[in-house]
Amino acid sequence: MIVAARRPHPSARLAVLVAVGVVALCAFGAFGAAAAPAPAPATFVGITSQDTFNGNEAYRAKMFAEMQAAGITLIRVEFVWANIETNPGVYDFGVYDQFVLDAAKHGITVMPVIYDEPGWDTSRPKKVKPGSVEYLNYPPADPSSIAPFVTALVKQYGPGGTLWQQNPGVTAVPIRVWQIWDEPNLNFFWYPHANAKAYTALLGDASQAIHAVDPGAEVVTAGMPQSPDGINLDKFVHELVADGAGKWMNTLAVNAYAPKASGVIKILKGVRSILDKGGDSGVALRVSEIGWSDAGPYSRFRAGKQGQATQITNVINAFGADRSSLDLKGFVYFTWRDMKPFHGVKDFWGLHTGLIKLNGKAKPSLAAFTNAVAGL
Repeated sequence: MIVAARRPHPSARLAVLVAVGVVALCAFGAFGAAAAPAPAPATFVGITSQDTFNGNEAYRAKMFAEMQAAGITLIRVEFVWANIETNPGVYDFGVYDQFVLDAAKHGITVMPVIYDEPGWDTSRPKKVKPGSVEYLNYPPADPSSIAPFVTALVKQYGPGGTLWQQNPGVTAVPIRVWQIWDEPNLNFFWYPHANAKAYTALLGDASQAIHAVDPGAEVVTAGMPQSPDGINLDKFVHELVADGAGKWMNTLAVNAYAPKASGVIKILKGVRSILDKGGDSGVALRVSEIGWSDAGPYSRFRAGKQGQATQITNVINAFGADRSSLDLKGFVYFTWRDMKPFHGVKDFWGLHTGLIKLNGKAKPSLAAFTNAVAGL
């Protein structure tokens, strides 16, 4: 459990995200009937990698080259609103500019997760003390305040954006896939209580602003997991549909952790069915997190060294086979490299889901990932 006041890097929250958001996830299921495979979209194969975000230029270049060799075309990274817009209308893009440029040099696009309300527009009660668990993860007091922020982001990183104009020597890889928040169906990430209607309002303001600048952009919902800590995934999606969120999203994202690959597909089929029956058949799906550990403390998601490789192979093959029936736009594997416990977080399975070890040595899962992606 993280008790930091304001994170300088997103690493801490990612550790908590896995620890809190997925330890209670379910479930088992069966693979569906395969559809005729088609070429995967350009942003289909994604990864998370906070070590790459936090690394220096040389380290990033090495990691991006290895990711490119593995067939990865997208990297999912938090764009921490609180760190970028410290005062209304004042933006500090510095660290993000360099990261986006470094990724572009290897043909990898960035999928930002726009997250973490700024202190000047937080719904957090003043009595909540910095350093307490509940200090983080409140929604903004005024959801419309996200509109000028995402407008600035698209103008900076989207097609013809300022970043590309100022760096003509780098082949532009504009950001066109934008994810709004993360895991709002969990109380822990939408204090004090998950609220689909409130999230719909935030999504609507962000979506309209993004599409006003880039009509062809893909607006992705927050990744949502199966968990009892808040509102169950299926119920939350039902509520989003009922609240009219479908008109604000191009894609609905699921953090689809399950003990086996078949369970991942079962989760996605359930969400696909809810969208279709609710009149939102035009909304696509993305898996914004999946993963299995090869080591670490016991968990239903600890698969062992070979088991990790097997589940990765199975799930990517299933994504390819069911891509059309699910209208699946892509997936993100969590994560590229194993992580150390962060700020007092105890060791748990989510720190061992990497395709490479802490020492940089490849696991069998990296070869499995690469081979499965090549088959797409």
